[in-house]
Amino acid sequence: MSDPYFQKLFAKRIGGANYGKSSEIYKFEKIKRAKRKVLAEHPERPLLDFGIGENDEMAPESVRRVMAEEINRPENRGYADNGIPAFREAAARFMLREFGVRLDPDREINHCIGTKTALAMLPAVFIDPGDITLMTVPGYPV
Repeated sequence: MSDPYFQKLFAKRIGGANYGKSSEIYKFEKIKRAKRKVLAEHPERPLLDFGIGENDEMAPESVRRVMAEEINRPENRGYADNGIPAFREAAARFMLREFGVRLDPDREINHCIGTKTALAMLPAVFIDPGDITLMTVPGYPV
């Protein structure tokens, strides 16, 4: 079977025409394997995974109930991670109090789902095509 027409369109920085063809173990599978190994070696210790992605188990019913309530609040617009005005205003007060930095909560506070997301988005503000950048390893070169 031949490759789909778009296979040759993938950016060289993610593998080009070879993208998705490698038999190398993907980083998230390596993490899953490491977690299984640690749990097998130390079953008496709880493992708290603060990574983003699929949960290992369903959240407790009490948590799901509160999440449903929050999702249905108009200020969350069906999505509980937009950063309500009270949060943005509190963040602006914190920045002023702790660092002496005055920020407009409506225009200058960007709520993100986590630090990885924020740090991945931040360079887009400063990097132009053709600029040279440094990337951490491990990291997400997207």
